[in-house]
Amino acid sequence: MYEAILYLDWQTLSENGIANITIISSGLSGYCTMFMPIIAALPFVTAFCNERNTGSIRLNIARTGKLRYYIGKFVSAIISAGLAVTLGCAVFAVIVYPIFPTIEDCKELSHSFFIEDNFSMATELWHFFSGAFIYGAVSVLPAFFMSSFVKNHYIITCVPFMLAYIQKVALNKISQAHMTDEPTEGLSIFEKCSAFYPENITQWYSKNTYVPLMLKYNGICTAAALIGFIVIMNLRRDKGE
Repeated sequence: MYEAILYLDWQTLSENGIANITIISSGLSGYCTMFMPIIAALPFVTAFCNERNTGSIRLNIARTGKLRYYIGKFVSAIISAGLAVTLGCAVFAVIVYPIFPTIEDCKELSHSFFIEDNFSMATELWHFFSGAFIYGAVSVLPAFFMSSFVKNHYIITCVPFMLAYIQKVALNKISQAHMTDEPTEGLSIFEKCSAFYPENITQWYSKNTYVPLMLKYNGICTAAALIGFIVIMNLRRDKGE
């Protein structure tokens, strides 16, 4: 994007089909996906660890009750993480939108899937921002679960980052090994692997075959993180009771 701004003129961008919406839609990719567990966890983990380490957690639990406190922390974690990612994407979109050509200016995209599928800029941006919010909310789940038994916010943010990296490397290897498999009934191994990539949750609205499995997997992970957090917190003796 930076090289396009510095070295390419408007005409070159439009002739090569480099539209603002295509740049915006690719905002959650590359190194952003690698560091997403850290980005999503920072708003929640910093405040929660300070609350734990200063002992003010006992005052909050005494005022609200344990279950309401745990559910409240869960809701605040996913909302803060989702908004953090969405806000970053919004700033990126505001910068990119006026700099690059619109979809109508790009001749190379005049017969692309955008136009053929009754392309709407508002709908595309809604899909992008809603996907960014869900991606951030899902990415904070490992850190949220770990915060139930770890007080160090450096560990809470770094361990999910390493786990996400290991998961992605393992999925890449499995996908590459089964990329050429003959199609069979149901989902292929390659398609099943696609359901477990964290960044693919941004495509929740698409018609890809792996979307139902992906939504089930992320739903189970969300429920497991909440239940695990509640169980472990109930077993702790430093809740301020």
